[in-house]
Amino acid sequence: MVRKTLRGTVFWGMDALKGKTIKQNYNDIKQIMESNTSNLKRLQSICNHAYDTVPFYIPLKSSNFSDLPVVTKNHYKEMYTSFQSQKHLNNVYHQMSTSGSTGTPFTVNQDKAKRERTMAEVIYFNEIEGQTLGQKYMYFKAWPEKKTTIEKLKQNLVPIDILRLDEEALESIRRTLQNDKHINSCLAYASSYEILSNYIYEKGDTPDMYNLKVIFSSSSLLKEETREKLEKIFGCPIIDRYSNQENGILAQTKSNDRVFRVNRASYFIELLKLDSDEPVNAGELGRIVVTDLYNHAMPIIRYDTGDLAISDDLDRYNISTLRSIQGRRIDMVYDAQGNVLTPHTISVHMKRYKKLKQWQFIQEDKTYYILKVNGAEGIYTENDFIDSFKGILGEDARIDVKFVNEIPVLASGKFKNTICNYKVPERVK
Repeated sequence: MVRKTLRGTVFWGMDALKGKTIKQNYNDIKQIMESNTSNLKRLQSICNHAYDTVPFYIPLKSSNFSDLPVVTKNHYKEMYTSFQSQKHLNNVYHQMSTSGSTGTPFTVNQDKAKRERTMAEVIYFNEIEGQTLGQKYMYFKAWPEKKTTIEKLKQNLVPIDILRLDEEALESIRRTLQNDKHINSCLAYASSYEILSNYIYEKGDTPDMYNLKVIFSSSSLLKEETREKLEKIFGCPIIDRYSNQENGILAQTKSNDRVFRVNRASYFIELLKLDSDEPVNAGELGRIVVTDLYNHAMPIIRYDTGDLAISDDLDRYNISTLRSIQGRRIDMVYDAQGNVLTPHTISVHMKRYKKLKQWQFIQEDKTYYILKVNGAEGIYTENDFIDSFKGILGEDARIDVKFVNEIPVLASGKFKNTICNYKVPERVK
């Protein structure tokens, strides 16, 4: 306990010597998140900065925020220099690069103030769910290079490379979590937890064998069966976190429900219709469009993340909760008649096959689908899957079931359950 407290004390002490910039951001985030404070002034401020200093936005100056174009990764890549603030060309403090798991990697320049804001929000969102600054944690990701022993001790970190999650690696993780009672939390992609929970669940482990206080899941939403297994194994709260490399922590659930609280302190989020840039109605599935309120080096304004969500909030300028995040638009598939199905639809359908280790659903053409299943042989037959899927895809669907021993993750370490290789005709969208 003393060592954990010491790390936090040293961090805040160093921050105090530098002007308490992170602490001030932390207090600001806490105040906004725990009140009904509006972020519209910050929204106008970042827009004014863009109108004055960013080549792409200078000719687009408008008093109406919704007149600004919705942009994607492709826009940033094609006109990269046009999105850089001329005022901050020599003040780029940090660069964050996306993994390119969607096929479009790119790098976002951040100024010092944005970087400090991001650090403060990580501390705040960890802390409200039980992970105090300085406490030891296990972090699953595709590590570009090995952490040195000094770095691991300094950060109180146990790094896990998710590009290698074979049986030997999984057993090592299991033993580390059992033996090191100082590990307070874990952070990983949902797909990594799926692999880990399947392995440990079969061992019959129980919460008294571990000392985890909270589990954070990022990237895609946890499957219900994965959540149930994690809860039975570790007996601690499971927190879903919606974040990305380009911005930071955008929303997070609490331990007592599944509702995502939007990080209104740092971002302005819109939900727009699938086929236009008009706002959705409450309860309607929409595209998540983010405006970063703090990155002045490269203002991210009305950025289409590619993700889909539903909110019950009525005020389009005050979306503070997301009831459901349902995957990426590019991962939507279509039934044999051309009707759209979200990844959530497929995931819910696959819940009935509780003994599977992994599955992946791929649409190759309008009526041709491939279902890869790991752990099905001797338990489920090909017709079990074909007959049930025809019920949601239609009788014209051609379904090729492939029994495999492993379904690899992407180079980023992420795993995609649903893939659409079918190029949808414009009239179907």
